[in-house]
Amino acid sequence: MEQRLSISEITPLTTEWTCKVQAVDKFRPRDSRDQRVHFQTIIVQDVNEEQICVILYGDDIRRCDNLFELFETYLISTAKVRNPQPYSLHISQFEWIVDRFTIVESIQNNNEKEVPLPPPSRLSMISFADVAQQPSGVEVDLLVVVENCGVMQYTADQSKRFQEAIVMDRMKKPLFFTIWEYLASNEGAELLRQVRQLQEYPIILAKRIGTTKYQGVTRFATRYNSTILINPLYVQATELQNWINENKQMLIEYTMKSSAESASSLNFVAVDDEILSVSAIATQTSTVSSLNYKIKCRELPHNVSFIQYG
Repeated sequence: MEQRLSISEITPLTTEWTCKVQAVDKFRPRDSRDQRVHFQTIIVQDVNEEQICVILYGDDIRRCDNLFELFETYLISTAKVRNPQPYSLHISQFEWIVDRFTIVESIQNNNEKEVPLPPPSRLSMISFADVAQQPSGVEVDLLVVVENCGVMQYTADQSKRFQEAIVMDRMKKPLFFTIWEYLASNEGAELLRQVRQLQEYPIILAKRIGTTKYQGVTRFATRYNSTILINPLYVQATELQNWINENKQMLIEYTMKSSAESASSLNFVAVDDEILSVSAIATQTSTVSSLNYKIKCRELPHNVSFIQYG
């Protein structure tokens, strides 16, 4: 008789089990680095938001083409359970193999017996303020607003395609984000359409993103295992959408300032909120001995003077 179990309760020795899961990430089919294995990876999580990789191979990729849609709920029964392979994502102790012998049942919203799982909330992210302190090679997840987006470009030798974007967090800090290859041609093209044609500010969940430095400036860049989810159904994304609605005018003005004459390049500029008033500078001089500020001057009071400290 089948058992309803959570992901952590299922091992290679478990028999006759069923687990209720939600698909939260989905990779395109790909080959292993040695080109010997063609596979597809889907990340699912249970009601406790424990996660595991589901792996599909060969004909099973096409057979499951209409399954594992993002944020949809499924009942999976008696998949093969094994240790992760060298080419797999190691996000849990085991991984599941779904083949023609595995039962996968989609749970619809109108199902009276099975209720779909609620929108996910499990995210592991860092603030933009901590990006510069990240060591080289560390991968991070980002839930950000796409503030501006450039067109497709190619490296000098024409061997790789990429796209530049400017992303922003709720602290109104912008950073460059380079989207490479397949993601640039697909998710990047959709982001460009939404920003430039629809004049919208999409939210993206960019997962397993690397940090890098170019000409001394820290930026994000996609990597081999990166994925980009546009307007994902996360609880945090709903909160970020509210922030977008409240700051729409600021975002519009920033898009205009950061749009260069060339469609392929973007201007990296400061947000107006970062430009301090004279009164704010006066407040901060009591604790800071030396200041470098960009000042926007309109008309100064007669009793204001500036002193330059050595």
